[in-house]
Amino acid sequence: MEAGSGRAISDAGLLKGLKVRVESDQAARRKWVAEPKNETVGRSVDAIDAANLTWLRQLISEKGFPTAAQVGNEGVHLAWILLQHADQDPKLQSEQLPVLEQRFAAGELPANDFARITDRVLVASGKPQRYGTQFDWIVGEFKLPEPSRLAEIDTERSHLGLMPLADYVCTIRNMREKLK
Repeated sequence: MEAGSGRAISDAGLLKGLKVRVESDQAARRKWVAEPKNETVGRSVDAIDAANLTWLRQLISEKGFPTAAQVGNEGVHLAWILLQHADQDPKLQSEQLPVLEQRFAAGELPANDFARITDRVLVASGKPQRYGTQFDWIVGEFKLPEPSRLAEIDTERSHLGLMPLADYVCTIRNMREKLK
């Protein structure tokens, strides 16, 4: 059963595998934020991302992107983290966007996760962000969109029930500072 949901999951082994991979991913990223100039740590993040990408490709090929029935909402979020960090394969990220939209519509993926992967795909394809979620965690730089787009982005954010962009930027900056 997924904690607090009353819903059974069908693939506890997959959920466990997702947890292990994301714990490794997040530990490496915390080190990188704390030591952004440490090339060894940066290479470690790259190696973890590459291994996770290979694993994720195989998972999607064999079973598709995980569902809440398989791994609970937590597991869907964990798989999303791996996909979010699969920048070595923007095509895979783009191909999974409609699937993630379905997971969001079904209540299996939080709005913020959906917004972040949408913007990640848009940025990778040279298009402007829709929700204003992407910035450089390592440098800590967040370039606000052109002022003419701020109202549009806040409207898009409100459609998903997300906080205004200015509040989001403050929240992310505070989170980043705590990681240092």
